[in-house]
Amino acid sequence: MTRRPLAARGQASHGIRAALHPRWTAPFTCPYSIRGLSAAGAVALLALGCQSPQWPVDGQLASPFGVRSGGGLGELHRGVDIVAPVGTPVRPILDGRVRFAGTMRGYGQVIWIDHGDDALSLYAHLSEISVEAGEPVRKSTVIGLSGESGNVTGPHLHLEVWRWGREVDPVQLIGRPQG
Repeated sequence: MTRRPLAARGQASHGIRAALHPRWTAPFTCPYSIRGLSAAGAVALLALGCQSPQWPVDGQLASPFGVRSGGGLGELHRGVDIVAPVGTPVRPILDGRVRFAGTMRGYGQVIWIDHGDDALSLYAHLSEISVEAGEPVRKSTVIGLSGESGNVTGPHLHLEVWRWGREVDPVQLIGRPQG
């Protein structure tokens, strides 16, 4: 099976196509157990090459993935929001390579990471970016600091996970945050 990058297939949305360089990929490894994950999380983990994902920051889930109720009634929330004070170190959910580090409308300062095999993660509303496009990152790498840039109501980290051009609920992949 030949891997074709997301941007090359034209499946990127929200104006990110130009930001996502088509040739960067990162290898996956499989030294971790899937025990304790939900069935959906285990399937997602296996599909992502078996790395054991982690939450990028410690904190409580403020806004879950899915259709919002209340003020954003009917609006799809493509990721999760994790409460984190401004300046909290942010680490990637998996090893990968930075595809984009800069500003996106509404999201403020963001980082896109390519985890290989058509899997991407987005970290938004950062106060500081510590990496550059093309740079390889490990799960232990501090890629930036949480903040409140872009359209926000308070300090938090917005995390999105994309697989095959579609958003994935991070909780299904990683489990519930412990913060």
